[in-house]
Amino acid sequence: MFGDDPPSWALHRPKPMLQSLYDLLGMPLRLALLPDHRNERLHLTSLRAERLAKVLPHLRGRVLDIGAGDNMLIRLYRARQGPAESTPGAAESVGLDVIDWGGGCQIVPDCRSLPYADASFDTVTVVACLNHIPERVEALKEAHRILKPGGRLIVTMIGKVIGEVGHAVWWYSEDKHRDVEEGEVMGMNPRDIIALLDASGFSRVAHHRFLYGLNSLYLAER
Repeated sequence: MFGDDPPSWALHRPKPMLQSLYDLLGMPLRLALLPDHRNERLHLTSLRAERLAKVLPHLRGRVLDIGAGDNMLIRLYRARQGPAESTPGAAESVGLDVIDWGGGCQIVPDCRSLPYADASFDTVTVVACLNHIPERVEALKEAHRILKPGGRLIVTMIGKVIGEVGHAVWWYSEDKHRDVEEGEVMGMNPRDIIALLDASGFSRVAHHRFLYGLNSLYLAER
């Protein structure tokens, strides 16, 4: 399901004009019909690459990636930072999930109580998975607890309607490989995300749309 990391060209920003045009023409394939690795073989920018390229520039220090899957974000972050001694925190960054997808993540039963000390991370990411965490409020409060003062929370999320449509046609989606828990939803609207962040104690929430406006990036501060 996961496969290799995306090729470097897929993460390069800004995109060359020809790549942007090719991605636009290939939108039905890359947004609905083909899994990420097949799109990349066709030189189409995959969904995962779009999200990773949006998130990576905002990472700093020691990072916890919640819902990390195969730990791709943390691997790419470490590789971009270079030798461990040159970037404090990169080598100590962690991917966490409730299912072992084979990426070396720390596995936990749920996100109600994370096994980390208070104020021990500079950045927490929740990439395209907050909707799949039934205990969303508790997870975000835990993210707030383990972030240092001034630390950053990064969330990406697809909207509710497009998410429901997408998950209906994404035959390769990870939720097709496991039982869907009560409380999971297939997407979340901006006002719902922002309300959750406010309720969890975060401030200075910035909201940016990307991928033709179908995806959103949220940056919040502890």
